[in-house]
Amino acid sequence: MYYTQTTGNQVSLFDYDSHTFKNFNVPTPLSGPLGCRTSTDGALWFTEFFANKIGRLNATSGEITEYDLPALAFGPAVMRVEEGPYLYFTALVGNGIGRINKETGEAEVFTYPIPAATPTENTQDSKGNVWFSTLLSNTLQYLTPSTGKFTTIQLPGTLPLVPVPPVVDVPVNYGPGNNIWFAQFLTNRVGKYSLD
Repeated sequence: MYYTQTTGNQVSLFDYDSHTFKNFNVPTPLSGPLGCRTSTDGALWFTEFFANKIGRLNATSGEITEYDLPALAFGPAVMRVEEGPYLYFTALVGNGIGRINKETGEAEVFTYPIPAATPTENTQDSKGNVWFSTLLSNTLQYLTPSTGKFTTIQLPGTLPLVPVPPVVDVPVNYGPGNNIWFAQFLTNRVGKYSLD
């Protein structure tokens, strides 16, 4: 199992069989490794929140390669979605969804039109849309990668574009069922949005 040590500036591997740990130091000091996922290319990819980079750990050699992100991607946080050559991540400070091409290392950002929404976690539905939660906007939203268009859904019981008080949506996941599930920190609720 891979995980990140944000304050330790390391990516770590826990071996289930031997119950041992192996640590890999991120080359950039104080980079703030955060979200990570294993990819179909066999590598572990992870975000570097403070360094504004994406890291790639070669699982065989232990070598880490880092890729600089555009300024608009600042604060890369969670990376859970993989589609074709791309890995998608949330840009919490940059207020958008970023993606990096695993083959070329090139990155781009789709800026979310509601200011200061602070995208947190992401997931993907059966049609390839990239859904994400936000800390401050009281909405569910998704990006359609083929068009670059965002769709926003206002949460029940909240006023349009008035994020006061913010419900602080953090976890978001597609499934079980054809549903988007999400949790609201300040209201102590779990929500379900049906896509049927």
